[in-house]
Amino acid sequence: MKEIKVLTSLRGLAALTVVLQHFSSTAQLYSKGWIPSIVPHGYIGVDFFFVLSGFIMSYNYGDLFIKHGWRMMPQFLVKRAARLMPLNCFVIFVVLLLGGISIAVCGRNIIFDYRNLPFDIFTNIAMVQGLNIGHNLNAPSWSVSVEFVAYILFPLLVLAVFDRRQIVLIVVVFIGFVGPTLVALGGSRLSIDYLTPFLVTQRIARCVPEFILGMLVFRFYNNHNSEFKKEFLGSDFIFFALSVGLAVMLLLRVDLFAILFFPPLIASAALNNGGAARALSAGIPYFLGLISYSIYLIHNAFRPIELAFVQAIHPSPLEPIWALVFAFLGSLSVIPFAWLTYIFIERPGRTAIYSIIFRKRYA
Repeated sequence: MKEIKVLTSLRGLAALTVVLQHFSSTAQLYSKGWIPSIVPHGYIGVDFFFVLSGFIMSYNYGDLFIKHGWRMMPQFLVKRAARLMPLNCFVIFVVLLLGGISIAVCGRNIIFDYRNLPFDIFTNIAMVQGLNIGHNLNAPSWSVSVEFVAYILFPLLVLAVFDRRQIVLIVVVFIGFVGPTLVALGGSRLSIDYLTPFLVTQRIARCVPEFILGMLVFRFYNNHNSEFKKEFLGSDFIFFALSVGLAVMLLLRVDLFAILFFPPLIASAALNNGGAARALSAGIPYFLGLISYSIYLIHNAFRPIELAFVQAIHPSPLEPIWALVFAFLGSLSVIPFAWLTYIFIERPGRTAIYSIIFRKRYA
């Protein structure tokens, strides 16, 4: 399938919002006063990943599952594992190494927490830690782990989302919206991310329904024969208006309303053939999109290391303005390393798994 480059770019921008918000939280720990997050509630970039993933999986595999059914499942899961696991395993190895160095240098582990390290290593490599099986050694990876639930359900979701019966469509749309809504109703000011005794349920109720919303967006996109969809929803004006609306919801810190902008924004971006698509489909935005998985997965280890470095050279807490500078520069510092892991870990790892699995299958 031909890549929709503007969506790749949006994935990169979403990854960067998560990183900026996380580094803002780290900077707050060493600021003399309160500082605003560079991207308020940027953690909902994770929810954007879930919606976008539903669209992309449907775009790449929906027709194959409709045609071949469950027979596609082994190939589908192998491809997802090849895409996600090489970098995940590499990051776990690096995190463990940095943790050991931290203990040797600082006398304590500033990189990660653990409960039963051998078991935690196993669950993190198997990518089930996001389901509260073991302890997460690399905090952001919970979302990648939980998304495998949507992958396992994907054949059933395809049957439901692309069913031609109106009543089935109504039920699927209801499930797509009710999941994040119920989660948000349990939080303060419709927050989607908060501590709860039912953490696994909360995470699945975010991931799977939002994944379904992305699949519904693809169903809408795939039937875009009308000029209304092409010329109105796909126009630069609508894309810009939706982007502004999303930015306003982020500034107001109302997670649920921000998330509700994701489906139409993705539809508008996918349909756009104007200036917005041209601007986002090349250069820095597209580059960030290519390395977005690396940006997201590796950034967490940088936070305590860079904070410790700043504390070493500046023993007293930072003025708020300098704390913000630290948050911004710390976020940007992840990008060159993400490019390296993309070049030397992500791509070769995916290619190696493809060659081993599929060569054996078709030999």
